[in-house]
Amino acid sequence: MQQTQHDGLASCGIEPYELGCGVPELDGFIDQGLITGVDAPLTSGKEAAVYRCRTPRGAEAPFLAAKVYHEHAAATFRRSATYFEGRERNLKPRAVRAIRAGTAHGRRVLASVWVSTEYEVLTRLTEAGADTPRPVAMAERAILMEYIGDEKRPAPQLHGGTLTKADGPRLWRQILENIEIFLSEHLVHGDLSPYNVLLWEGRARIIDVPQAVDARFNQSAFDLLRRDIENTARFFERFGLALSPTRIALDLWDRYRRARL
Repeated sequence: MQQTQHDGLASCGIEPYELGCGVPELDGFIDQGLITGVDAPLTSGKEAAVYRCRTPRGAEAPFLAAKVYHEHAAATFRRSATYFEGRERNLKPRAVRAIRAGTAHGRRVLASVWVSTEYEVLTRLTEAGADTPRPVAMAERAILMEYIGDEKRPAPQLHGGTLTKADGPRLWRQILENIEIFLSEHLVHGDLSPYNVLLWEGRARIIDVPQAVDARFNQSAFDLLRRDIENTARFFERFGLALSPTRIALDLWDRYRRARL
């Protein structure tokens, strides 16, 4: 019997949505004609859920991914002053006070900052040539973006992908090149690990960037950069690579500060 795309998704543990959308946060994208509905849920974490969405006939791609933030996701931002530092410069003083006080207005503002930051960062990185999903549209608590995968399955995370020993050095170089692109845009991912890198058609794709910090305005930017490199280098050392994360981070940071990236 021929396997359908829904059968393929089910074999990966993904149960498809049969009809309609079922996700109110995405209704605006349907109204704009960007998608026709939700095809399947992909992942659900503590901050957001991701869905594969069908696009209208004749669209550039058959699917897009929609990331929908949970209502409580902004609390993650509030709990970490490290990630919030530098963002207050784009907010009105009243909004900053409300965020720090934890008021209802502050939570709404913070939720908006969380979503808009990811959309803006993805836009900048796509234009800079980074291997990140291309953003398409933004709503109050959702981002519509390029879907990485095919009709049978989404791209696996790097840590769960099937890799040969020869893949290690090549993928490490690619990720390091992307870290450099981030930094050339004054950005540090801030939470990079094999769990938020997808592997598709032999290439790595970096995802989940709402916590990215601006290296010009965040005093912890270098420490976050070093941690990003340590987390990814640790994974690639299993391929026989002898890496020095601190040295790599210091070299990148020195080149960045001297405007040589």
